[in-house]
Amino acid sequence: MLRRCQNGASLLEMMVAASLGLLVVLAVQQTWAWQLGQQLGSGESTKAFLTAQSLIEQIAQDAANANPDAIALSGRCYLLPQHDGRLLAYRVKNRQVQRHTLAPHCPERGWQSLSHYHDIAVDELVMQLTPTAAAALLKLALTAKSPRDDSYHAFKREVVLHVAR
Repeated sequence: MLRRCQNGASLLEMMVAASLGLLVVLAVQQTWAWQLGQQLGSGESTKAFLTAQSLIEQIAQDAANANPDAIALSGRCYLLPQHDGRLLAYRVKNRQVQRHTLAPHCPERGWQSLSHYHDIAVDELVMQLTPTAAAALLKLALTAKSPRDDSYHAFKREVVLHVAR
């Protein structure tokens, strides 16, 4: 025989009501967790996109000040000697874009990472120089992916380089 509480409900009825209430609370928590995961996932893709865009813009700015007669684009290292005498180089290593600020050639040490593979995994950086009569055209291409959701990002820029400033 079931006991009746003060309000007339049995202990079994109260346990069923408490269990149903707990199921509702758990369902709401799961929904909130799913929505948060969706927001964070799109945030990571946006972060990766903005990181890749920032990288290609930084490279394009450095390239705009490069002396086209001294640029060396062979191998895995791109040398972009500046008109003001600075020696810049770019490369991709360990899925990161790296820059060297005192690079008369492509040294083994002294590189600074401009990205981190937890934020964006860089697949490829390509530079191609096309000389013309009055100037030179430097084509830049960066391909990378977001490590969280596998979305790919590709950016291309063209920079007109002047021989003398």
